[in-house]
Amino acid sequence: MDEMILVIVSALVSGLIATIVTLWWQKKTEAYNRKMKAFETLMIYRIPGVLHFKENVHTLNSIDVVFYNDENVRRAYKDFLNETDKPKEMNPNIQDKHLRLLEEMAKSLGLKKLCWEDIKRPYFPVGYSDILKDEEAMRKTSIMNNLESAKFTHELNNRQTVKDEEKNK
Repeated sequence: MDEMILVIVSALVSGLIATIVTLWWQKKTEAYNRKMKAFETLMIYRIPGVLHFKENVHTLNSIDVVFYNDENVRRAYKDFLNETDKPKEMNPNIQDKHLRLLEEMAKSLGLKKLCWEDIKRPYFPVGYSDILKDEEAMRKTSIMNNLESAKFTHELNNRQTVKDEEKNK
């Protein structure tokens, strides 16, 4: 009988330990995967002078949560934010601060062979640069056309209102 109780207790304890270890490992893996996803997104969109991609903005805003236990990453993020707070003419270091943030994230993830030289050299072909410039020009043109159209419609409505008021007199 004592052996039976020992077997049952051993099975329960080993099952409990296995469950606790599995849950701990899953939590650790999930945290690592979130950090890696954030790092990959920022690496993908590390185009010089272009930090305003939607994906980049969303990922940057999640750094305090995703890397909440990593003081070096959070410090690099704060340095980056401090640089972005400066007026446009006074923040020539914004790209460097962004790349330093990526470097700290790589260290945090244990990517020891990924160095500063690798991080600061993205693939950015001229053709892609031209596409981005064209898209920006099209956006500005579209905004100007919409403003002109709204102004025209407003003036047309005002004229019609004046005519209607004169008719009713």
